[in-house]
Amino acid sequence: MIPKVYILDDDLTFAKLLAVNLGQAGRFRHEIFEHPEKLFDRCAEEPPDAVVTDLVMPEVNGIEVTSRLRRTDPHLPIFVLTGHAEMDTAIAALKAGANEYLTKPVNIDELTTLLKRALDERPLREEAALLQQVRKEEFAVHTILGEHPKSEEVRRFVKRIADIPRPTVLLLGESGTGKNLVARAIHYSSPHSKGRFVEINCSALPSHLLESELFGYQKGAFTDARESKRGLVEVADAGTLFLDEIADLSLELQAKLLNFLESRRFRRLGGTEEIEVSQRLISASNRDLEEAVSDGRFRADLFYRVSVASHTMPPLREVKQDIPILADHFREIFNREFRKEVGSISPEALGILESWDWPGNVRELRNVLERAMIFADGPVLHPADLPELGGHELALDAVAPDAGFTLPKGLALTEVEKEYIRRTLAACDGSVERTAEVLGISRKNLWEKRKKYGLLE
Repeated sequence: MIPKVYILDDDLTFAKLLAVNLGQAGRFRHEIFEHPEKLFDRCAEEPPDAVVTDLVMPEVNGIEVTSRLRRTDPHLPIFVLTGHAEMDTAIAALKAGANEYLTKPVNIDELTTLLKRALDERPLREEAALLQQVRKEEFAVHTILGEHPKSEEVRRFVKRIADIPRPTVLLLGESGTGKNLVARAIHYSSPHSKGRFVEINCSALPSHLLESELFGYQKGAFTDARESKRGLVEVADAGTLFLDEIADLSLELQAKLLNFLESRRFRRLGGTEEIEVSQRLISASNRDLEEAVSDGRFRADLFYRVSVASHTMPPLREVKQDIPILADHFREIFNREFRKEVGSISPEALGILESWDWPGNVRELRNVLERAMIFADGPVLHPADLPELGGHELALDAVAPDAGFTLPKGLALTEVEKEYIRRTLAACDGSVERTAEVLGISRKNLWEKRKKYGLLE
C-alpha cells in the first residue's frame, strides 16, 4: 500500500505544492491540514504513516505538535520544516521526537529519501522497542529471586541505585553469584535503559586488544586497522557499560580508564578528536580489590572511582533457604526450553541440593538443574535424576533415612532391617538403583530382601 503522509502548515499554498511534489509517480498519498487540532482528530481516526509539520504556526508550534504526536505513537516518522533555521529550535525539535529538521524551501528529493528511510526503519524500531520491553521485564528487580534477608538486601540495593543515574557501581562476590544479573537489573530499571547494555569481560582479552575494544581505533592506527571502529565505551553512550572482572585490567589500562571516568572524554587509538559520552559504569570482580590495591595490582584512585556504590553478592551457601525457589525457577525455565512437563522437584531431591555447599554458586545450581532436566523422564524430579555433587558420598548421605529415626525396643534384627530398607526406599523415591547404592548391596540382593520382607509392592 502506498504510504500516507499528513502535511500540517498554515500556509496552504506551500502545503499544496509540497503535497503535489510528494505525490508524483505515486510515491505517497497525502492529506493537508491547516489547523493542528484537525490533524490530531484525523490521526485518532486513521493514523498516518508519516507527518510533515511546519514549525511556526499561530495556534501550536511544530515542536508541540511533534511532542503530542510522539506521545501517542512513539515510532511515527515526523519531519519539522522551518523558514528560518536556528540551532536552538533544531535541537528542541529533535528532543521533542522529530526524525529530521529541514529548512524551507525543501529539497523534495532529500525529503523523499528521508521519508522512505524512516518508513523502512520503522519496523526495526518497533522490534527494537519490543525487545527492550522484553528485556526490562526479563531483568526487572523482582527477577532477583530469594527470600533470605541477604537476597532482599540485593533487591533494595538495585532499587536505590537505579533511581540515581550517575554513580559508578562495583559488584563484588564469588563467581556465579549473579553479578551479571544484578548489573542488568540496575540498567533496565534506570533511565539508562533507553541506551544499550554493553558488557565486556576484562580477563578475556590481552591488554592491547582490550584497549581497542574499549576505546575503538581510527583507520590506520595499526597494521590491520583498515577502517575506523567504535569502541564499547562509545557504543554504550547513554546506556550502561559493564566491565566484568575489572581486577584483570593492566595498570596502564587502569590509568586510561580513570582518565575517561574523570572527564567522560576519550580518544580512539590513533585519533586526535576527543569524544564525549555519558553512561553509567558498572564494574564487577570476584577478587578482593582492596587487597589488590594493597598489593599494588590495582590503582587506589581507580578503586575509589569505581566503588562509589558497591555491594557484595552473597554466596549460595549463605542463603540456602533460597535453593528451593531457585531450583523451581530453573525447572520452569528448562521445562519451556526442553518442552518437558516436570511439575515438581521431590523433597528428597531438594534435600540433596540443600546439602551441597555450591562452590560454583547459582551458576552451578543452574547447570545441575539443566542436566537433571535433560535426562528426567517423569513428572517429578527425583534424586536419581540429579548428577553427582562432589561424589556419591555426599549425595547418598543426603538421601539416607533420617539418622535420628527410632524403633520400638524388642524388635528382631530382621524387623529392623525391613524397616530400614522401607525407609531408604521412600527416601530414594522408590529408586531401586539408588537404594542399593545407599545400602551398599547389589540390586539383586535388594530385590531378594524386598521379596523376603514383602516390600515389592
